[in-house]
Amino acid sequence: MIKQLKIVCNTVALIVLLSTTHALAEDDHDHEVHAGDINPWRVGAEIFTENALYETDFGDLGGGPFATDDPGIDVNVEEGGFTPGNWLRFQPVGQLLFWDGAQWTDAIPNGERIEITDVLSNVTSYSADSVSETAGVIGEVDSNGGVHEHLSFAIFDASNTPNGSAGAYRIQFKLFESLPQSDTSVSIAASPIAIVFNRGLETESYELAVSAAAGLDDNSVFVAETGVLTIQRVSAFGHVYKVKMQFTGNNQFQLTEVEEVMDVN
Repeated sequence: MIKQLKIVCNTVALIVLLSTTHALAEDDHDHEVHAGDINPWRVGAEIFTENALYETDFGDLGGGPFATDDPGIDVNVEEGGFTPGNWLRFQPVGQLLFWDGAQWTDAIPNGERIEITDVLSNVTSYSADSVSETAGVIGEVDSNGGVHEHLSFAIFDASNTPNGSAGAYRIQFKLFESLPQSDTSVSIAASPIAIVFNRGLETESYELAVSAAAGLDDNSVFVAETGVLTIQRVSAFGHVYKVKMQFTGNNQFQLTEVEEVMDVN
């Protein structure tokens, strides 16, 4: 069965790699990385952002080496403001991921977690095996339809101490708008946005992590420096697998790892 799976995965991998290369050549706007504020806007009942991935560093001058208030959230009212008096909010998605220098993984070195403190002082926590279910509040929409706030992001280790192993960390959340004092959305983003935090990496190593993170939501990540292609979901023989393949040249990949995963669809 593994031999059959290898054939299937190699075929899929080549298709995905070619598709990814083509998309990058066309400079797909959805995968641009932004280091500034998140600038959402609303059209009808849908929220949009210019980018799906944002980068920032722990180590603000004011927050110390294990905290930051970036990226901020600053509504682009020219493109489409929100309803004055409503709340702009975020819903945590997924789990905390760690860049180990070669791949994104849920194997967190020292039990780290990332916490977001919202404007009401409520805490949202991301770890390798769980994420808070409660939505956070970014801010109240002003009379012009805008919100400009900076939430607090902090990293803690397993001993509940502000600390974090050197590496990059990724979280996701969806933006939505609600009535005040309500969890019911009146507008929502179709897709989550991701934030990649740098914790003590040199610029080159961090940017490699960011580049790999850009492909996570497309099901495949190819890291050119290591030649490793990771496909998050491959359906074969009635099962769903996560596979890793090593590029060997001449458009060929060697299957190096197969892990059966739960099919949540």
